[in-house]
Amino acid sequence: MHYLLLFLASFALSWALTWVVRFVAPRVGLVDVPRADRWHRQAVPRLGGIAIYLSFTLLLLIRGGAAWPALAPLLVGGFFILVVGLIDDLARLENRPKLILLIISAVLPVLLGARFTMLPAFVGVPLAIFWILGVTNAFNWLDNMDGVAGGVATVASVCLFVLALLTGSVEFAHVPLKLVGAALGFLFHNFPPAKVFMGDGGSGFLGLTLATLALMGSYRDVSNVLVTVLVPGLILAVPIFDSALVTLQRLMNGRRLFQGGRDHPAHRLVALGLPERKAVLMLYGLSIAAGIAALAASSLSFAVAMGLSGVLLLGFVVLGLVLSEIHVYEGQPARNGVTVLPSPFTNKKWILVMLLDVGLVSAAYAVAYLLRYDGHIPSQVATAVVRTLPLVVAAKMVGLYVMGVYRGTWRHAASVDVIRLGQGVTVGSVLAAAGLVLWTRLDGLSRSALILDWMLTLMLLAASRLSVKLLREYLAAQAEVGRRVLIFGADSSGMLLVRMLRENPSLGYYPVGFIDDDHSRRGSVVHGLTVLGGPQDVASVIRQQRVEEVLLAAPSCPREVVDELIWACNGSGVQVKTLEFALKAEAWKS
Repeated sequence: MHYLLLFLASFALSWALTWVVRFVAPRVGLVDVPRADRWHRQAVPRLGGIAIYLSFTLLLLIRGGAAWPALAPLLVGGFFILVVGLIDDLARLENRPKLILLIISAVLPVLLGARFTMLPAFVGVPLAIFWILGVTNAFNWLDNMDGVAGGVATVASVCLFVLALLTGSVEFAHVPLKLVGAALGFLFHNFPPAKVFMGDGGSGFLGLTLATLALMGSYRDVSNVLVTVLVPGLILAVPIFDSALVTLQRLMNGRRLFQGGRDHPAHRLVALGLPERKAVLMLYGLSIAAGIAALAASSLSFAVAMGLSGVLLLGFVVLGLVLSEIHVYEGQPARNGVTVLPSPFTNKKWILVMLLDVGLVSAAYAVAYLLRYDGHIPSQVATAVVRTLPLVVAAKMVGLYVMGVYRGTWRHAASVDVIRLGQGVTVGSVLAAAGLVLWTRLDGLSRSALILDWMLTLMLLAASRLSVKLLREYLAAQAEVGRRVLIFGADSSGMLLVRMLRENPSLGYYPVGFIDDDHSRRGSVVHGLTVLGGPQDVASVIRQQRVEEVLLAAPSCPREVVDELIWACNGSGVQVKTLEFALKAEAWKS
């Protein structure tokens, strides 16, 4: 009950103060007007971050007394970063002075005691400064679309609250809980379409506060040093992913790093055709998944924690590869000149895939020995594994390259691509085994682990590639852009038509479902679309689904059935077209 009252107080105060900002800001000219590098399309009041700060800080100060020294990193750092953000919101700081002030903001909490205390001071102190600075900037970048930063901050705060309870830090749990209420109260006004923006003051305050909270409480009872750093990283995985993707893409495309732009993950999801709210909710889902992994990593064994983190990391890498394919920049990056490198090494996407494969191959080799020795590798064997890892990775990458794995595409992957991958993994494993025999005579190494390594490498590489294909198809299915079209024919022709429409959004069609004259298919789901009825149901389906066109995908359908379909559609004012006719019509319009 005590925690519930704290949450409700923080939520109500933030919700009410945000109303005040919404009322006052337009009357004193504090509004964000639409700009080319911003997402919003109308003037929106700003500085809502003040409401988040006040609702959190006032309730924090009420605790008072002996608790204030322990909360000094939050109070001092939070106030300083809020002031820096407000100055930037009102006067537009240049990059250099802003960076200096951000560094000071990150140093203050560390000077007051927030640090990775389980690490040596010469490592823990600089790492803590870098961590706070990075997360603060990440949240500043994450505030790029209505509701994203506020929602992710709410999820992260909930995770820190639960983590404090799980690790026995009951006296600390009230702090992230108050931030939950403050962020959620603001989010009610900021969820798309936003009625108010938090501004740099709000996003910077959320980032610094969450980074500092992660250092102050949740990690202290975690015994493993690596997990100590891992848990906060998982909780804040979404803003870290956002910053990493934007940074990498801007560097690869020759763009200025510190500039506004519509190249963040949320923008790319919308560019794929997802509605804005669905894109925002998808980022919430990723944040929740990362938070659950963090909670599990803090309480389960080290091997399980690393396994969960590896799966999550692979998921983010796959999502990054898919989103990086979205064209969000005008023009092309400048070329550096003539190159004699083979074609895969001149393709930035394939370079990223190769780097991912290096990580997966390394993980497979290590996990094979963990499985062979039930999670406890003898020190002599561990030394041999570390010493031979470069040879194994090099041999497997050569095998993959020689067998043509990096010359194909997995957008339309078929069984032949899986076979080619299997051949590449097998050749690489044979080369690695031969090299190990010649170099070490397998002294200190396990023969059965080499077999496990081959199996794990094949599984991981196949999973990474198939997951890219599946994720791409899933995101295409979530898109809701174009003319709402009903497809007649739920057979193989209909399935091919749906795939073509989804993979080519420029055609301007959004499939909403099937109709089919086969009664046995009624109600079934094909490629995520429901068979909504037969020709006699067309009129009601068109009305319910707001259909604009009907595409005929069953060329062998009896003429009388097609005539019945055309008659029903004409009565509803909707045309029946074959895809070929529709494409010709679109080409004629353009």
